[in-house]
Amino acid sequence: DAAICTGTVFGIFETDEDDEKKKDNDDKNDDDDMKTREELVQAVLQPGKNLRAAGYCLYSSATILVLSLGDGKTHGFTLDPQINEFVLTHWNMRIPSRGNVYSCNEANSEGWSDKGWKEYLKKIKRGQGETGEKYALRYVGSMVGDIHRTLMYGGIFGYPSDTDQHPNGNLQLLYKCAPMGYIVSQAGGLCTNGEQNLLDIRPSRVHERSPVFMGSPEDMKEMMEYVKHTNYVDEEEEEK
Repeated sequence: DAAICTGTVFGIFETDEDDEKKKDNDDKNDDDDMKTREELVQAVLQPGKNLRAAGYCLYSSATILVLSLGDGKTHGFTLDPQINEFVLTHWNMRIPSRGNVYSCNEANSEGWSDKGWKEYLKKIKRGQGETGEKYALRYVGSMVGDIHRTLMYGGIFGYPSDTDQHPNGNLQLLYKCAPMGYIVSQAGGLCTNGEQNLLDIRPSRVHERSPVFMGSPEDMKEMMEYVKHTNYVDEEEEEK
């Protein structure tokens, strides 16, 4: 009723070659079906870096599909209601190196256990960060909406864990955090769980939740000066 923008997130993993060779058996019993379901679950419990494609569809004043096939490019398509087709409108989207907006649910701030995240927000709100510019808060509460804005205009999105309600974070790693982090990374941004690269984490359960931070590379690097990422590996530096 409030007409707040919402979205759909998806990710695609590559099928194991051995699974592709298996043929359907019409005489399967219930035990076989249960085994097959378990095998399918295990097949998708992969780290985000194994994704072959990911995207989201944003439903707002326009319907926008953002997609990456893992080639270092992220493209945006807008639904044209006249022809009922998606039209390429944003070729090779690149997140700005910095923004002036942060996005998080500050209603949870009393439960944030990481003092570094609090200190970082205090600095950028006061204009005492690296840019000297005061950052503004923009938070819709729809992950797709908030990250789409961050992708377009830069800045940082964060949903840390809190001791009150979400000790392990609130957003699902497998089908929300990882695909969105993949898209942002392919567009030149960074994503972490507050300790390491988000795309390196292998979920142990389908609905496992995780803290998440993603956004412009320079904003993320500044944030990591406050929130110590002991297991974070900069892939660009590693390649050098």
